[in-house]
Amino acid sequence: MSAAIEAAVSGHRISVISAPSGHGKTRAAAEWAALQPRPVAWLCLGPTDDDPAVLTSGVVTALRGLLPAQQELGEALGRLDPGAEVNRLYNQICRTFEQARAVCVLVVDDAQRAAGQLGAGLLGMLLDEAPESLRLVFLGTTPIEGWLAKQLLEGSAVQLSAQDLAFDRSETEGLLKRFGGRLDAREVLEDTQGWPIAVQVAALASQRPPGAQDSLEDLLRSYDQTQILDGLGDSLAVFVLTTTACTELTAGLATAMSGRQEAAAVLEELVDRGIFLSRHCGSDETPVYRWHPIFARQCTQILLRQDPTALNLIHRRAGEYLCSTEPMRALRHFEAAHDHDRAMEVLVENWLELIIGDHAAQVATFCAVLPRRLSGAAAAQLILACAEEAIGEHQEARARFHRVLDSLPDHPRGQEVGSILRVARLLLTDDPKAALEATRDVHARLAVAGEYEGRERVAVLFLLTWTELRLRLHPASAPEIMSAAAREWAAMHETHLERSALGSLAMIHLCDGRNSRARRILREVDAPLQASAATLTAYAGSALGTASGLLAYWSADFENAAAWFGRILEAGDLPVPLGGAVRAFLAFSAAGARDPALCRRAATELEAVSPEEVQGAQWPIFRDAAHAVLAEAAGHRPRALALVARHSESADLPMIGVVLAGILRRAGDPAGAFRLLSRHRAFMGVSYVAISARISAALVHRMHGEPEVAHEYCEYALDIAEREDMRAPFCDGDLKLRLLLTEHLTRRTSHEAFIAGALTAEQSSQGLLAALSGREVEVYRLLQTSMTIQEIAEALTVSVNTVKTHQRAIHRKLGVRTRREAQQLAP
Repeated sequence: MSAAIEAAVSGHRISVISAPSGHGKTRAAAEWAALQPRPVAWLCLGPTDDDPAVLTSGVVTALRGLLPAQQELGEALGRLDPGAEVNRLYNQICRTFEQARAVCVLVVDDAQRAAGQLGAGLLGMLLDEAPESLRLVFLGTTPIEGWLAKQLLEGSAVQLSAQDLAFDRSETEGLLKRFGGRLDAREVLEDTQGWPIAVQVAALASQRPPGAQDSLEDLLRSYDQTQILDGLGDSLAVFVLTTTACTELTAGLATAMSGRQEAAAVLEELVDRGIFLSRHCGSDETPVYRWHPIFARQCTQILLRQDPTALNLIHRRAGEYLCSTEPMRALRHFEAAHDHDRAMEVLVENWLELIIGDHAAQVATFCAVLPRRLSGAAAAQLILACAEEAIGEHQEARARFHRVLDSLPDHPRGQEVGSILRVARLLLTDDPKAALEATRDVHARLAVAGEYEGRERVAVLFLLTWTELRLRLHPASAPEIMSAAAREWAAMHETHLERSALGSLAMIHLCDGRNSRARRILREVDAPLQASAATLTAYAGSALGTASGLLAYWSADFENAAAWFGRILEAGDLPVPLGGAVRAFLAFSAAGARDPALCRRAATELEAVSPEEVQGAQWPIFRDAAHAVLAEAAGHRPRALALVARHSESADLPMIGVVLAGILRRAGDPAGAFRLLSRHRAFMGVSYVAISARISAALVHRMHGEPEVAHEYCEYALDIAEREDMRAPFCDGDLKLRLLLTEHLTRRTSHEAFIAGALTAEQSSQGLLAALSGREVEVYRLLQTSMTIQEIAEALTVSVNTVKTHQRAIHRKLGVRTRREAQQLAP
């Protein structure tokens, strides 16, 4: 079989090994990989890996596991970040593997667990077009070839089926001989049809198996205890029965379950003896062992019949070992042990971190299946309501929350319920006054010793800061708290939660107009992070993506901004504080790009924004501002102005105020724009508010024949704009502002290149510079300044003759004869 897999991998970029359980797919691939000179990354999918974001994270973590084997790619592989945006990751992977001297292989085991999502996210992009030096191998049961039908039909993939995996006569004879059996290979093949696991059972049992029509369950039930386990000896048989309670385990977990310090050596012995156990290396080169799931299930049934108390004890040991590192997995073990009280304790200790992370749906399911005495209790109901809120079931979450509130006394007994209730109010209270009271309550309790400690304290601080931002309280401590949360989660190796805090920190800086700080944080996130089983969660992924989109928007890269916001919406499962805002940002970006198709999509997305205030967020204002810019972009200025008039008195949403003021300014009413922004005087220290106010003031003074004052205000605005790279206010299609900037270039200004860049960015968005090459656009931007040809050549590190050549090409393509004519081109 190793030769067949080698031929498939050598000749095709995708290999599909699909067959029912019991055909030895994993074992065959593991034996092939062990013989490989090629580096092999291994990704085993679990029961919750049917989410494209989770798959993407798993692929990156697996590829980072190639670090020890691919020294020349070490730095590039180290920069791969499980939580980064999918397109960026794909491009990084392509660039990385273009440098590879040898072909590398990514094996995706149990691929059927992707539930049809193999073609989504990063894995889908690699399926469509992977680097030549990266081959993909998929192992799974028969549905997977249907999901990969396109690649199989195109010929980019090849399939090895159950027939290829079936043992032939020589393989059967070899296996029987290895185990010392005296069975006739022909008879065994006749009865088993070459089914590998049935042949293996026959070899181990040294007797002829039942006919192939018998199920695998029947075969193992007949032989596992009397033939296989008894043949191992008491000590080894007990170890097998103990450790099969976990289908996947490490040596540490096996030690905790069995109490045997030599568990690692015993696991290796079982692998060597072929006792339905395979081994592969995790991302940190730690061996991970997997029992064949059907064999493990039968062993569990045997132990359940022999000693159910012992089985429950084993599950408790596994739960205790996992509760500090993998609490969701620990919950499943406590549930299997029927120790629901301990499971509830672990849930209460970890519920908020699980919900902020990527386990909200699993928490909801777990709460629902608890025994009635626990599931109906206030603590479980509150946790379930918070989990429902996190997965988007907002109405059900609130209904459940209010039922719990109605059932509780005014002062709930027990610290546990009170602690959960205080945090639940942050997530589920819509009334701004009540939510404000909830934040004060949590602040007070944080000062009480023993109330919120350790990991829980970090999670509570994170959620508290998000709530205060949602309520527009603008706490001065928010950046400090988020930065501390990121550091503490990094120290705990919680990469996805660290990214969540960093993304939120970037958003806080952007809301306050500190774009340069937000940009530094995003660069920090792109630096190598410690590999872990991190996933792209709703908070982490959407916050970082939204921050990247807003940076692109303020830099006047509107198409890129729209692409960011579109990808975030396509990923789904947005938390409430971001969902409506991202849809509004998409509309602002689409209008800035002046792209009719993008504007139509943005208008459609706005239908999902609530027409009512939710969780203190004023979604009606977001909706109207977004509809206003789209109406203006479509040429319906009266409708846009009518929408602006609805909210001209609003004074606590600075970015919305800037958007509405921009519509007034472009309509020829800079004085009205300035009056609207003056109502946001509490936010005049925010860069984008200050820039917009100064631009409006400059245009007012220009209209009144006061050019000197106008240019003073213009220079003030440019001072801030260049420092924070905010070009968008200067690239919004306002012809009078464009004329003001063109005039400003003729005066003493420190921002010639910035102005030229803003003017050319707007021209590019209108197609004026579409005919120019990238280098010609750079030259054209500098030609709009007062720089000499010599200075331009020095700035671009080229010769004067090269600049002149570009200049002639620019004049020809734009249909002008002189540099002055090129400078005077209007959109």
